[in-house]
Amino acid sequence: MPKALIGAVAEALRDAGVQPGDRLVAAVSGGVDSMVLLHALVRLGPRLDLHLHVAHIHHGLRGRSADLDAALVAAEAARHGLSVSVERLVAATRPRGISVQVWAREARYACLDAVRKRVRAAWIVTAHTRNDQAETILLNLLRGTGPRGLAGIPRVRNQILRPLLGVSRLEIEAYAGRRGVPFREDPSNTSVAYRRNRIRHQLLPLLARQYNPRIVETLAGLASQAREDEEALTAQAASLAAEAIRERGQTIGVSVSALQAAPAAVARRLLLTAFHRVAAERHGLTRRHLAALMKLAVGAGIVLLPGGLQAWVRTKTLWVGPSTAPETLPRSGRLAASPEPLVKPGGWTRWEPGRCDVRVRRVTGQGIRLDRGDPHREILSLRLLDEPLCLRAWRAGDRFQPLGLPGAKKLQDFFVDAKVPRQERGRIPLLIAGEGIAWVVGYRIAEAFRWQGERAACLAEVRFSEDRHGLPVGSNAAVGR
Repeated sequence: MPKALIGAVAEALRDAGVQPGDRLVAAVSGGVDSMVLLHALVRLGPRLDLHLHVAHIHHGLRGRSADLDAALVAAEAARHGLSVSVERLVAATRPRGISVQVWAREARYACLDAVRKRVRAAWIVTAHTRNDQAETILLNLLRGTGPRGLAGIPRVRNQILRPLLGVSRLEIEAYAGRRGVPFREDPSNTSVAYRRNRIRHQLLPLLARQYNPRIVETLAGLASQAREDEEALTAQAASLAAEAIRERGQTIGVSVSALQAAPAAVARRLLLTAFHRVAAERHGLTRRHLAALMKLAVGAGIVLLPGGLQAWVRTKTLWVGPSTAPETLPRSGRLAASPEPLVKPGGWTRWEPGRCDVRVRRVTGQGIRLDRGDPHREILSLRLLDEPLCLRAWRAGDRFQPLGLPGAKKLQDFFVDAKVPRQERGRIPLLIAGEGIAWVVGYRIAEAFRWQGERAACLAEVRFSEDRHGLPVGSNAAVGR
């Protein structure tokens, strides 16, 4: 098994185009995966003429435990005669509204790239495994995904290379045991407070035990095939983009006729290309955004997009640009209202049909105050902020699991039980997280987003200009519960 692992790493390096004499930055956390990767790279160094630099990112989140991780990595690098960088992040710099996991990932990769540039390395090498790939596929499926999400983690992206992506965690642990590779366990990896950890420790073992003992390998194979399809479709879109996409200042335009003539899969990638040319790196488009853009290409109006952007059609071109762009103003001089406004954590979002505003934000300590008598304020799991959020009206067929109930229920039946008049139901906003209902605003949250006593939570609030009966807030009219 050790030889097989070493061979897999060597093959991955060669396939990625690593050349003799290249300098590699090995991202080493101190866990078993990255410590085994470091051991394998050290053994391959002389054979492949590799020059290694070790990088450890201290996230500043786990105190003494993280300090010991950094010490182990530095000691192991010194034992092999390798240069090492221990970079410390400051958790207090995390922007409001960004989850810890998202912030840590973005900051980690930015830091690794800075190290790569500083030491003039050609590659950053990380220790993602086949199990990480399977977990990512399931995570994307549960959030709602398309072919790009099914493609999972790429083996190579820009200067980042993952040579263990075809190796299972079981093989890695066996290698560590046989070779005596030292490593440390991150206590947070066992916590089921995080969705990925629940997939790792609960869902994947269940699927392997009751449905498919080779589920990890099966999902990794699915990712490989999906990536081939994704790359082919992306290549078609790139070829078409040369003629169909044009720039005008801060806006990017896509030919409406090209969108209408292209297969839907290619058209969606054209739209993604246009969006990413003007969007900040962290922002992405959900399936809902893309569906709205496809409708916009054959209609009119404005679609609000993440990152303060929006899309509109003019002169047979679908434009994507800042929401302040003067070209987006129709003749009336006012912007069209989005039927499904996106909710940006930390700020109030207007829901015009219900004449109300909704805000979602992260809270800790005294901010986590449960008041079951106040339907305008709810405490939910912080996992809510891991999902794209929007407001919309109810639709026929909507279902959710109300807090405290054992199973899902039709929203129409929930409204009947709550004695909500039929004519009022369209004025009640639904807070949508990903593809599911998180809060029937002013009535009930979903069981899936129940706060379970963690140190941080999500506070969701609503304020009405008028109550359910058209009276000003503060009157004696009751709000249904």
